[in-house]
Amino acid sequence: MSDVLSQSEIDALLNALSSGGDAPTEEEPAEETQQVRVYDFRTANKFYKEQMRTLNVVFDSFAYLLSTKLTGLLHTTCNVEVISVEEQSFGEFNNSLPTPVILAVIEMEPLQGSILMQISSSLVYAFISRLFGGVADYGPGTDKSFTEIEMSIMENVVHQIMSVLKEAWAKIVDVKPVVKRIESSPQFTQIAAMTEPAAIVTMMATIDQIEGVIGLCIPHYAIQSIAKQLSAVNMALAETSKHSKEMASQHQNIKEQIENTYVNVGVTFNETNALLREILSMRPGDVIRLNHPISEYVNVNVESLYKFKGVIGTDHHQYAVQIASVMDSPEEKETASE
Repeated sequence: MSDVLSQSEIDALLNALSSGGDAPTEEEPAEETQQVRVYDFRTANKFYKEQMRTLNVVFDSFAYLLSTKLTGLLHTTCNVEVISVEEQSFGEFNNSLPTPVILAVIEMEPLQGSILMQISSSLVYAFISRLFGGVADYGPGTDKSFTEIEMSIMENVVHQIMSVLKEAWAKIVDVKPVVKRIESSPQFTQIAAMTEPAAIVTMMATIDQIEGVIGLCIPHYAIQSIAKQLSAVNMALAETSKHSKEMASQHQNIKEQIENTYVNVGVTFNETNALLREILSMRPGDVIRLNHPISEYVNVNVESLYKFKGVIGTDHHQYAVQIASVMDSPEEKETASE
């Protein structure tokens, strides 16, 4: 499609035609000069790509676990999805926060300092409505400040989310998240300098038909103590180490269960043949002659399996069997049974 002429260009064209002159030609655009942008080294990325990828994996796991947690807590379908994990200055994150909003200041050892969790007001009112037996709703007038009761309810919700946060970080490092305080205004939650780089994790949560943002702000200085663990190689090693520990724990549990299991132990003599009429004519006091010499070992069975050779005796006025040898090989067991 050709370009549309402006009114001034139409007037100039008509004037040129009426005067018999040449039609004005379109001026060629001036050559654009290359713009040079001043680079500020203070704004250089502080988070390595491996660290950002690892954080992405951690919070993908967190979002999955949080979806399950909220579904059970609110008794309705909840879905949490990671939208982005990017680096910003703390000032940019702080200035972008809406009002009102729930902000949780969290200390998470061994991370240094504090991190910040954001829950948008639409989700807050959906939480409260569901917890009190209603439907997830975000009606008019919900842009007002939160009451003390609403703040207290959300503090309990955030405390329950901490167990999910700990489980998501367990692949990298064992953390101990603790909620220090809950605020509803960004001016009371300045946990870092405005120019401090931070990893901003943005997640979209859906409760029934209500959508809202759950965000986390992790200042760069907070991860210095675990910087090595955030590399991809160490994460793979941590997965392997965790799997090995789980397998060792399972083996130990199985071993303890087996060792504490009761089994039936019995002692048998050699088989003895007898006529049926002899058995039918037996009375109390009769003696059966066994085909088992006194000097021969008796068979000790464990759950009907021939396991030991033993010697009959007594111990503290009770019959007892002393283990003489262990039947380890199948050949020994077959020979003994013959």
